[in-house]
This record gives sequence, structure tokens and C-alpha cells, in this order.
Amino acid sequence: MLVTIYFAFGSLLSMYGCCHKINSGSLNVDHGGIDAERGNFVPLANGECTNTLEKRKALNGQDGFQAPGIISFLFQVIFQMNAGAVMLTDCIYWCIISPFLTAKDYGPSFLTVNMHTLNAILLIGDTALNCEQFPWFRVSYFVLWTSSYVIFQWIYHGCVRIQWPYPFLDLSSPYAPLWYLVVGLLHIPCYGFFALIVKIKHYQLSKLFPQSYRCLR
Repeated sequence: MLVTIYFAFGSLLSMYGCCHKINSGSLNVDHGGIDAERGNFVPLANGECTNTLEKRKALNGQDGFQAPGIISFLFQVIFQMNAGAVMLTDCIYWCIISPFLTAKDYGPSFLTVNMHTLNAILLIGDTALNCEQFPWFRVSYFVLWTSSYVIFQWIYHGCVRIQWPYPFLDLSSPYAPLWYLVVGLLHIPCYGFFALIVKIKHYQLSKLFPQSYRCLR
């Protein structure tokens, strides 16, 4: 669901940007962005002074060209939560549930197989094309997202008798504390693996296209 929200959110922001560019008669790409590490960043053109830069930033804020800071920040957070969550759920499904628990009422189906495959393919494909940053400190949002999901499952199963979506969430199991500890520790390598993918992408594209690649500038 979060992956769907991310792509819907990104599509709306892209359509808004394209419509604004068409209405303003400008098709120049502004590589400025808002990120926690850099703050409000608008690159200087050749020979442009600081006063001109401040005027540009003020004009951008007045004509509504840049999305509000909270929207840009929220979009980045959703992307980084998705990255860790997709790695975590897909690794658990294909490495634990699929090979070891298929005979215990957790058999694969067309929906579950596609849900734990296409999400990674789509997100990695989007990562190859976007310029989103991937700072390590935002693993905290990923942990908060997982915690919210677990708490929701506890409340839901406390009110309705239904099968757990993942067997290690079952609190009746004597190994439940160990499962929860293992899954909690898996957050670090899963988030780190996606961070490595992003770093490799930046490195390879900056080497292949040193003049045109601007995501790290």
C-alpha cells in the first residue's frame, strides 16, 4: 500500500511540475531541491551573484514553482521508508516464508508472489531514474513505519480472529520474542543494502556521464 501511495504521490507531483512548466512557458529543469542535509538549495548559474540567487529563491516561492517544503520532505520520507520496507518484506518472504513455511498454511499465491516481487522491481527501477537522497539517519522513519504496522496488527488481531499475515508476528508462539528481535535487527542490513544500491547508481552514472549527471551537484 505504501508503494502504491509513493507512486501516486510522485505522479501527482510530476504532473504538477509539468503543468507549471507549460503554463509558465519554461522547460528548463531546475535541479534545486529541499533536503535535510542541504536545506533550501538553488544552484547558481554561471556568473550569478548571491543577491540574484536570493531574488530567484523569492520569486520561486511567490509563483508556486517549488512544491512546499513539507510536501517535498514527505515524499522523500515515503521513498526511504519504502526502500527499507520492500527489502525487508521481500527478503523475509523469499528467504523464510516461501522455502520453509509453505506447508503451514502460508502457501504462495499469484497475489502474494507478485506483491513480493513487483514492488522491488518497480522501486529499484524508479531509484535508477530519480535523484532522491538516501541519508542513513532516515532509517528511523523506516523503523517507525514497521512499528506502526506491528501495533496495527496487534490491535486488529485483538479485535478480530484472523490469520496473521506473517507467522513470526504471532504472539502465541514461544519463539515470538526471538522473531521480533531478529526482524528488528534486519532493519539495518535491509536499509543499508538499498543505500548501497543508491551509492552504486550515483557512482556509475557520474562516471559514465560526468558532464550531464547532476544528482550529486
